[in-house]
Amino acid sequence: MARLRIPNQRKQLLIELYKRTRKTVDDLPYTEEFERLYESFIQRSGLNMNRHDVWRALASQRKASRLVRKER
Repeated sequence: MARLRIPNQRKQLLIELYKRTRKTVDDLPYTEEFERLYESFIQRSGLNMNRHDVWRALASQRKASRLVRKER
């Protein structure tokens, strides 16, 4: 699987959009909340990414401890 190359400015946008959600990264896929995050990220970032890649980018940010911790 190829490594995602997302500019730091776009990573920060993704982090900010995630902060607005109520769900954890693991609970987001296949929800309306993720759809809103995805659509907003694509529109605002100008990147051409599919849903899976956006979720992978979120998971990578979580792994790097850059996301706020949310309770399940």
